[in-house]
Amino acid sequence: MKKNVAIVIPTLQGNGAERMVLTLAEGFIQQGYTVNIVLTLKRSIELKSNSQLKIHYFKKYYRWIPKIIRGIFLAPILDKFIVNRCDNPNLVLSNLLPSDRMLCYSKLNTYLIIHNMISKQNNNFAEVRNIYTKKPVICVSQGVKTDFDRFFNSRFPSYCVYNPIDVDFINQESIEFKPKYHDYLVHVGKFKKQKRHDILIKAYHQSGIENPLILIGKGHLKEKYKKLVNNLDLNEKVIFAGFQPNPYPFIKYARLMVLSSDFEGFGMVITEALALKTPVISTDCPSGPSEILPRDNLVPVNDIEKLAQLIQQANNNPLIFSHPLNEKFHLDSTTKKYIDIING
Repeated sequence: MKKNVAIVIPTLQGNGAERMVLTLAEGFIQQGYTVNIVLTLKRSIELKSNSQLKIHYFKKYYRWIPKIIRGIFLAPILDKFIVNRCDNPNLVLSNLLPSDRMLCYSKLNTYLIIHNMISKQNNNFAEVRNIYTKKPVICVSQGVKTDFDRFFNSRFPSYCVYNPIDVDFINQESIEFKPKYHDYLVHVGKFKKQKRHDILIKAYHQSGIENPLILIGKGHLKEKYKKLVNNLDLNEKVIFAGFQPNPYPFIKYARLMVLSSDFEGFGMVITEALALKTPVISTDCPSGPSEILPRDNLVPVNDIEKLAQLIQQANNNPLIFSHPLNEKFHLDSTTKKYIDIING
C-alpha cells in the first residue's frame, strides 16, 4: 500500500494544533511514510521539527468568497493542488476550521481532525454541523469525541486518537538553554478567554506564595491581564515572557505547571510537562486534563479558592503531584493508531 500522507493546516504559527501536526508528521516519517504539509492561510512557521518537512503553500486569495460557498468553490482546486504537489497522497488529514471548510468537500481520502470541543468553541453551529458531518473525524481526546457524538449525528465514523508526544524531541529541546528565572510556576498558553488567565492570576494572588509565576504566550487579552496583575500589585511576581518558539526549557525547569482553563481539547502542554517530569495541576475542565492527570491534581473549573489551595499544596510539595506520562500518549503509539484507522 502506498505510504503517502498530506497534512493540511492554515499555518504553523505556535499553538497546540500546529505543534501536534509537526509531531504527527514526524511519527509518520518514522513509520516509513512520505509526509507533505500544506498551509492554507499563511506561509508562517514558528515551530521546530525533527525532520526537514516538505511544506507547500496553497496561495489562493479566497477571502472575498462568502464562507457559505467557499468550500464548494475551492475544494476541487485544493484537491488538484494536493494531488500535484504531494504526489497524490493516499490520505489527507485536515486541521482547523479554515482548512476543514474546504476539505469537507474533498474527493480525496480525507479525515478531519477535531482539536477542541465544538460545542464550546463555535457560534455558527449550523455551518459547523454542515462541515463536520461530511467526512470521518478524528478527535484528540475522548472528551472531544463524546462532545462531537452528542451534538452531531454523522453517518461517518468518529475516532479518538490522543495528541502525540515526541518525548525524545521535547527533552532534546528542553536543554537548549536555561531560563534566568528560578523556582517558578509556569503557564503556557495563548491569552484568550478559554485559558482563564484571570482565574490563574487571582488564585496565584490568593495563594500568597512568593515563587514567581511565568506566563508564556501571546494573544488579544494580554493587556487586560497585565492590568489585572498591576491592580493586584503583582508586577514584581508575575512575568509575561511572551511567545516562546521553544517553551520546553521553561517547562523543564519550572517547579510546577498550572492550567486554569474553562475547557480544552486535549491539553497538550500537560503531557509535554509530564514528558519533562514537571508536576502539573489543572482545572478539571472538559476535556483532556482528567484523561491525563490523577484526581488529586485537579480542581473544579472557575473556583479561585480551591485552585489557590492546590497551588499552595503543590508548591510546598511538588513531588507529590508528579505523574508519569502514560505510554498511550507517546508518538509511536498514537501514530500506529492513525495507521490502524487508515488501514481500516
